[in-house]
Amino acid sequence: MNLKFSDFKSFLDAVELIISAKLEEAKKILATVGKDIKTIEDIFIGNNGELFEILPDGSLVKVNLYIATKAVESNYSLQFIEPKQLYKYHIYRCSTISNMFSSGRKHRYKINTRDDGTFYFAFSDFRGNILKINENQKLNICKNCLKIFLQKNYASDLDVENFRLEDFHKQNSNLFSFDTSELEKGEDAKPNVYNPYWNEISTKIKIKKDYTCEECGFKPRDNYEKRFIHTHHINGDKTNNYKDNLKVLCIKCHSNIDTYHKQIKASPNYREFIRIQKKYI
Repeated sequence: MNLKFSDFKSFLDAVELIISAKLEEAKKILATVGKDIKTIEDIFIGNNGELFEILPDGSLVKVNLYIATKAVESNYSLQFIEPKQLYKYHIYRCSTISNMFSSGRKHRYKINTRDDGTFYFAFSDFRGNILKINENQKLNICKNCLKIFLQKNYASDLDVENFRLEDFHKQNSNLFSFDTSELEKGEDAKPNVYNPYWNEISTKIKIKKDYTCEECGFKPRDNYEKRFIHTHHINGDKTNNYKDNLKVLCIKCHSNIDTYHKQIKASPNYREFIRIQKKYI
C-alpha cells in the first residue's frame, strides 16, 4: 500500500514538532531527576570509554552514571552522611563499571547530564522504604574514572576535590558528527524494585530452606532469631524471583556476599546477631 501526501512539507513540519517535543522532554529529564537504566548497554560507550546518551534528534550528549539509592539505618543517621560515604558517580566505562555489569549486577543506576556534581538521590531504610529524597545530593567522582581522565596510575582525595565536572562536560561538546557505528545500545531500562508480594515470596523460600543459611549453616533456635534470616537475589535483580535466583542467608553472610551489601552491617539486627553468636561460642 502506497501513501500519498498532498502537502509533504506539512507532514515534515509535524514530524519535526514531535521530535522537538521529545528532545525537550529528554533534556529536561537528564538535567533533573535523571533517566533510569538497567545495564551498561543502555548507554553509549565512546572509543575512549566516555558515556553518552543519544537524544531523539540523533545527537549525542555526555552523561554521568550513578547508583541513585542508598540504604541507611534511620532518619537520624542521615544528618551525618558525607559524600565520601555514598556511591561515586562515573564518567567513563571504568574498571568499577565493567566489573559491576559483567558480574550480572543490576542495581538501580541513573544517567544524567548535570555538571555541578550534585545528583537526584534517594535514601531508604533497609527494607526499601524511602526516608528522604535529595534533589541536589553532592557525590564524589569515582577514582577509577578520575585516573582515566587524568591519565594517572593513582587518583588522590585532592584530585577528587579539585575535579570539576562542568569542565569535563565542556570538552568535545559538539558531538553531532560523532561516529556511532561502534557504540552500544540496549533495551529500555526497567526499574529494579521489589515485587509487591516480596514478603510472601521471601517467607516461602525461607520455609522451603528450613530457615537455614545456605552459606554457613546457621539455623534459628526460635522465632525471634528468624529475623536474622534473609532472602538474597543472587544476580541483584529484584524483579527476578525465580527460585534459582534466590538464596537464603543469615544476616552476617548476606552482609559479606559482596561490596553492595556491606551496608547491612550498620543495622541494629546485624549487631544483635553478632552479640548472640558470641553468646553461644
